[in-house]
Formats: sequence, structure tokens, C-alpha cells
Amino acid sequence: MSKVEILTTADYKKAAKTLYEAFSGDTDDVANYVSYHLKGQPELKKKVEMSLYECYVYSHMLKGLVIGVKGENHEFEDSFESVAVWSTPQGGDFTDPLTMLRSGWIKFSWLTGSEGRRRVFKTMFQTLHENQVEILADEIENCYTLVYLGSTPKARGKGNVRKMFDFMFENYIDKNNSISYLESSAIINIPIYTKFGFQPVKDIWLGDKNDPNRDCARMDVMVRGARGKQWNKLNQIRTSCNYQIPDF
Repeated sequence: MSKVEILTTADYKKAAKTLYEAFSGDTDDVANYVSYHLKGQPELKKKVEMSLYECYVYSHMLKGLVIGVKGENHEFEDSFESVAVWSTPQGGDFTDPLTMLRSGWIKFSWLTGSEGRRRVFKTMFQTLHENQVEILADEIENCYTLVYLGSTPKARGKGNVRKMFDFMFENYIDKNNSISYLESSAIINIPIYTKFGFQPVKDIWLGDKNDPNRDCARMDVMVRGARGKQWNKLNQIRTSCNYQIPDF
């Protein structure tokens, strides 16, 4: 039976490949946004996307927590079944210079070019950080943030998502009476996250949401209160942001 494991730096390439397989194609707005400028260069686009996932995975192995379900015969595969990347209250900032250097962000910066650097470092990093600080305020100090959660197509429907959430809740989040936070990059995933106690509170956008070419990405912020209870600021934040829960 497949089990949830804490992944180490020895696993980072397979973990990154898992995320690439989970989000490649035209189904994920954020994945499309960060490499939109390379849509006419498919080989380079793939390298950039793989490099981005490798950087995220490695940096959170150093400063957060990366867990996964490796699956049977994973030794003979180039990816795992499912991977989740988390930032933790104790982990610190993964964007500090030494961590970014060790995690390969220089390679990513070179591959993606000036436009890609603008999209990732200025737009995405800045937008996500500013919104999280604004929404959580002082509660950010006791928050676990789900950065990525993905399964390869062949692993979907096997219950790995529940296994990984249960692992985090039981061993870290609920044990420490912490809240948890995520940004859903697909509206259709909101009902899935609500099953685990998360509630949507605000929509945020990368790029211009009115762009005629859809060169943008919508993300819905979701928060889970301590021990799965409703977050005490849920209605306050929804009202202040004039948030409308989308149709699924």
C-alpha cells in the first residue's frame, strides 16, 4: 500500500517531474501565465517549467516541507504518484539569497529571460506575498501554506490527496493548532479543498484579468481554521474584498 513520505533533496528531480506532469498542458492558469512568453518555443518552455518546479521543490525541502506518495516501482519511474509542497511557520523565507542560490533560481532566471523574471519574481512572488500578509495579518506566524499539490494523471483517483492532507493535519497542522492557507489555481478544485476544511475568501489575479488573450491567472485564496474549524476572519475578509464565491 502506498504511503506518505517526507521527501529529501535526493528526491527533488522526481518530485519536480511529478508537478510538471500534474500541471502541464493548458489546464492550469498559473502554469500557463509564468511561461506564456515562451508559447512559441515549446522545448524552452518545458525546460523553464521544469526548472521552476525544481527550484520550488528544492527550496522548500530546505526551508519548508515536501511530502509525497512515491508509488509502487517508483525506482524505475522518473516521477512519483503525488507530491505536496508546504511552507511552514518554522521554515523561514525561501527567497533569502543563499536558499535561492542553492535551489537553482539562477539557472531558472537565465532560462526564462527578462520577461519570465518579471512574471515570476515581480508579479507572482510579490502578489502572492502581499495578499497573504494582508489577509492573515499576525496569524501568518502560525500558518502552514500549501504551495503546490499535484498528482500524475495515472495516480488520480487513488486517494493520495486525502492521505497527504491527513498526514499534514495529524502530524503538523492540527497538532500545532495552526491555520492553513492555499491559493487554488483552478476554480474546479475549490470543492475538493472544501472537503478538507478550506473555505474560499478572496480572488487574486496575476496579470490583467481583462487581457483579451487570457494572459493572466486567477487564484482563489482559501483558509482552513485551526483544527478544521471555520476561520474566525472568514466573513470579515470576504466582505472587505467583496468576494463572490464562483460557480463550480
